[in-house]
Amino acid sequence: MALSKDSTKRIFEAVTDQVNAGPEIVDAINAAETLTAQAAWSQAALIVAAHTSTTTDFAALAVGDKVVHIPASAGNAIFYTVATAGTLPAAAVVGDLYIVIRAVPATPSVKNVIRL
Repeated sequence: MALSKDSTKRIFEAVTDQVNAGPEIVDAINAAETLTAQAAWSQAALIVAAHTSTTTDFAALAVGDKVVHIPASAGNAIFYTVATAGTLPAAAVVGDLYIVIRAVPATPSVKNVIRL
């Protein structure tokens, strides 16, 4: 979960009198912002199904996740979009690989918010 702009501002106001902490925190948050600008998606999970249930192995799924289903045996990959958190849109196949891709939320920027 990303911090709101208001929470971020309050954190910086709390450390602006610190010589080392403030700049270090500013640099860390701005570095995260740069990362999200470069990579809008992350690999949220790699799951090898142990059950045919749509929920047993898939608690890590969030609404909007993209899932790539790769069969263990010969066959084509299948792509899903998660509509219900923790639930695969189709029955799982035991032994198959499921790669979960998630959008990375934008990190709040502190540029021009606090001057240290």
